[in-house]
Amino acid sequence: MPYNSYLQISEEKYNLLCNRFEEYMAHIDDQNVVPINIFDPLSPKINEELQLIREVSKNLQKKKEDDMKKAAEAAAEAEKEAKENKITETDDSEKPQDNDLNDEKKQE
Repeated sequence: MPYNSYLQISEEKYNLLCNRFEEYMAHIDDQNVVPINIFDPLSPKINEELQLIREVSKNLQKKKEDDMKKAAEAAAEAEKEAKENKITETDDSEKPQDNDLNDEKKQE
């Protein structure tokens, strides 16, 4: 593959990677050859940064799960209260009707 000037790596680095890839493909079926690393290993600093990102991501994911759990509990509690209020309103609305009937009976 020819080098593309829009790539974010230098032409020398691109050629090095292409050569490593071609060598890798030439020996891909040979189990006696040690696998070839196409890319350079990451520096210790980058590995530390990746580890930090993973830890922060775990913490954020746990916090998100906790928040979702709290939201679900709050929604369930609100639904329960709404049902209780509806039952209470129904009971309250029935009582005045009974009183109205009693008043009508008294007037007769």
